[in-house]
Amino acid sequence: MKRGAWLFVSILTALIVAWMTGISAMLYKVFIDPPKTDRENPDPGLFFDDDYAEATKATDDAIIRLQENYTAEEVSITTDDGLTLPGYFYINEQPTENTFICVHGYNTNSYFAFAEMVEPILNAGYNCFLVNHRHFSGHEGKFTGFGILEKEELIKWIELVNSYFPDGKIVLYGTSMGAATIMQASDKDLTPNVAGFIEDCGFTTCYDEFSFLCKSVAHLPSKPIIGSLGLMSKALLDLDIKTSDSREALKNTKLPALFIHGGRDNFVPTYMVQECYDACGSEDKKLVIYDEARHTQSHFRYPKEYEKEIFSFADRITGRTKAAE
Repeated sequence: MKRGAWLFVSILTALIVAWMTGISAMLYKVFIDPPKTDRENPDPGLFFDDDYAEATKATDDAIIRLQENYTAEEVSITTDDGLTLPGYFYINEQPTENTFICVHGYNTNSYFAFAEMVEPILNAGYNCFLVNHRHFSGHEGKFTGFGILEKEELIKWIELVNSYFPDGKIVLYGTSMGAATIMQASDKDLTPNVAGFIEDCGFTTCYDEFSFLCKSVAHLPSKPIIGSLGLMSKALLDLDIKTSDSREALKNTKLPALFIHGGRDNFVPTYMVQECYDACGSEDKKLVIYDEARHTQSHFRYPKEYEKEIFSFADRITGRTKAAE
């Protein structure tokens, strides 16, 4: 081979190695080692407003109040791949068989996601069950599944709640990745007592979400990068990031559905909720957009309106009230 050809092959090889190294680093950071949040000095960054520090403090204060004033029953499930994952069951002192199952999002846990909602849920007359996903906050699992694995685990959480209250109604309630998890499980053969679901800021697919962030945050061409990421996630983690599509699952669901999103969400863009709502095959569905809220900040920005919306929906679908919306 001539010198010029060798030079070309060497450069091409170096570029390919550099490309795959970069994709591998991205795969590692996204699935295995996401950046840690500094809760002592929270930074609003790209996705939250300047009041993010205030919102973080409110959440941390709510966790303290929750631990001081309420006692959860600690339970667990065993996943199909042998992981033991913890859940926390807040059983209402005022007897009720109806339960909110709360499903948290990416790079957080159930307390950070729902500490401010536990007391309102209990006060509204429901039990509150907090799910914890694999991998995050020191839980078992070497990587996250972005809803692909978690939607199968949701079925086990439902079965666990039913072991306590087999005649009770269940309201599924998720935020961000947890919302996508619920949507992607909505066409599965869930037990008949699942009355409906509330999704807050869920995405269409993780492929779409990665593509959006690649373009909007990194300002890089998404198709070749996310395509390579998808190939590597399939090869190394056995996760196909194109397969779990909230819209495809929603086409086949009959469950009553409440879709919530922030109008200024630039992490999971607001157009995704419109696509999910439009795809939803349920005859009982509603879309609420809180104009000034960013990602998962609707309750922080609009607490009274938010709680009225979700509990009116929950009361109706569980039969506690018969008034139509």
